[in-house]
Amino acid sequence: MRKMMVTGVLLAGAAGAWAGGGRMSIQDTAKYIVSHGRASQDARATDAQTTFTEIGVTNAIGQLVIAASPDQVGDGALVWSSAAGTPKGVLLVSEQNAGQVAVFNTAGNPRFILDGNAGLLSAPGDVAERFPSAAQLEPGSVVAIDPSAAGAVIAASRPYDRRVAGVVSGANDYRPGITLRADDSVKNAVPVTLTGTVYCLASNVNGAIHAGDLLTTSAVTGHAMRVSDIDAAHGAIVGKALEDLRGDRGLVMILASLQ
Repeated sequence: MRKMMVTGVLLAGAAGAWAGGGRMSIQDTAKYIVSHGRASQDARATDAQTTFTEIGVTNAIGQLVIAASPDQVGDGALVWSSAAGTPKGVLLVSEQNAGQVAVFNTAGNPRFILDGNAGLLSAPGDVAERFPSAAQLEPGSVVAIDPSAAGAVIAASRPYDRRVAGVVSGANDYRPGITLRADDSVKNAVPVTLTGTVYCLASNVNGAIHAGDLLTTSAVTGHAMRVSDIDAAHGAIVGKALEDLRGDRGLVMILASLQ
């Protein structure tokens, strides 16, 4: 078998966008890749080259951005990289012989895996939805329904508030696994955790918070407190602490669950 390195050549219609540092749309990128693949296939056919053990695609500065090869057991794998040559994702076969697609984060760690057997596997642990907010809300803030703006949220600021809506996701760089309304055109919107694990701002204003404590809103703006009055907390619970709160105020990991 012969090995071949295919050098990426931009199509005339796309060269301007890439050369200027811009990005084509997903649809245009897909069309470009298909067209380029066909052109490369035609070139191989002209040279009577039909089988390869490896295929690599480089960009204009020589960085490998797509690589296809059998893996260590002989299954097919395809890796794509950034313009700097840093891997960003891989298509492969799982240990259970199912198809997998893994997507990496900025640091180069796999964060999401789509598995033919197991479904969608996410490293982050919460499901969020974007809600408009008139104010800038810090990640981890406990939020309540804004009575003056339909569908919006504000920082919670009173104890046992039954308007509680959740926690702004993203504190401690713990980003949502799934975000609903991610294509919302509203600019001033925050991802609010609906369920799952999230870091939440909390205060010991109502006593020290320990793992297992139910949490509700407090008079400390954007902060949760432990529940001491179960009757008052009905409909105002934001979740359950998964660890002790260290200090008077700070972030604590919770299992978000509105009750």
